[in-house]
Amino acid sequence: MSNNFIFNYSIATNKGIREINEDASWIGFNKSEQVLIIVCDGIGSQDDSQIASLITVETFKSHFEKKTRIRNIDLFFNKCLKASYNKVSSIANKKLNGKKIGTTLVATFIDNGKVTTFNLGDSRLYHYSYADDAWAQITRDHNLYNYFNDLAEKDKTIDVNELCMRHKNQLLALTKCLESNSDAHVNYDKYVFNVDVGDVLFQATDGVYHYLKLNNVTETLKNNSMNFDAISRNLIQIALENKSNDNLTCVVVECINANSKG
Repeated sequence: MSNNFIFNYSIATNKGIREINEDASWIGFNKSEQVLIIVCDGIGSQDDSQIASLITVETFKSHFEKKTRIRNIDLFFNKCLKASYNKVSSIANKKLNGKKIGTTLVATFIDNGKVTTFNLGDSRLYHYSYADDAWAQITRDHNLYNYFNDLAEKDKTIDVNELCMRHKNQLLALTKCLESNSDAHVNYDKYVFNVDVGDVLFQATDGVYHYLKLNNVTETLKNNSMNFDAISRNLIQIALENKSNDNLTCVVVECINANSKG
């Protein structure tokens, strides 16, 4: 069974003002024209975390390219996640004296208009609906701020404002990620939705999405319709001009056609 959808895509990365690029990313199509988009952002507070992001992307890429067709995306993701975790932990133990290295992970799988996204950390996926002419943030950041809000939702006696004030310098600290010798990758989030012709996916690290507006993506798409490959580079340039102080990675995917079934 072949995929009835056709996609344009653009992918780019830049180390920005940092000495090294701890981000890693990839987009690919298998023989069944299924799509995998993966974006990882090595945790900046941990030296050598670019190893974690690179290993994770390469592991998912290798597994995906070996498959003619993936029929069970949950099983596929869990196998890749486990393999990535084992490799990252092995490198950390054997070559880095057991130090912690980790990465965020957003893996998006597209199969014939159905999108399944798995998330760990604070890299993000956004969806533009052509029918609604509106953007929506799909993933929810795994950080201390959202963790406090989740606690308060379960226990109404918890004062979120008091917690936030007490930990105001740590609110963006990650509560989930893929990290060596840790269970921080357990209980990842999963999102499922559909795309149609004209819809757009924008997947990015925080070095990009914190430093632009979603209408920047829409306008860049309009202005680069004849040179789609340049879109991600142009979005990164906007983020740099807006003083991004981090590594920058983004992927833009547009659904341009859906052949009739039959």
